[in-house]
Amino acid sequence: MPRLMTTAVSALALAALIAAGPAFAASEPDPAPAPAPDGKGKKEGKALQDINDLLKNGGFEPALARLAAYTAANPTDADGWNLMGYASRKLGRFDRAFGYYETALALNPDHKGALEYMGELYVQMGQIDTAKALLARLQALCPQGCSQVAQLDAFIKGGAETASRAW
Repeated sequence: MPRLMTTAVSALALAALIAAGPAFAASEPDPAPAPAPDGKGKKEGKALQDINDLLKNGGFEPALARLAAYTAANPTDADGWNLMGYASRKLGRFDRAFGYYETALALNPDHKGALEYMGELYVQMGQIDTAKALLARLQALCPQGCSQVAQLDAFIKGGAETASRAW
């Protein structure tokens, strides 16, 4: 095959991989060493903890900046995308938040935090029935109960706000 054609074919293959995005990357085996018990390496866990500290204190803009860098470096980490959605939602950027939650759920369809936060987004958008459907999914994932079920249920009922929750 001529060199120019080989280059073009390689460029098309690369474009297809990029277009596949995180969903493709999630299906690839992880070449990294075994993660820490919380699913994150020491560096990633510390980065997310620092970001969570910003979120707890209402630093949504600085958290988004750090999360953009974090998700660029860790594109298959559903936790990072979930927090991008959370910070965006808190800033009223609902379309972006929805996209970030969708990315988190594409990477991990059973991500309890993303299901909870997406449910809260639906409540804020006035789509209570959709939020209740996500609550039902959470209840199926947590038959004995979990904090995400309690938080989303309270949010649907007009109670608790997640900004004050323990991370």
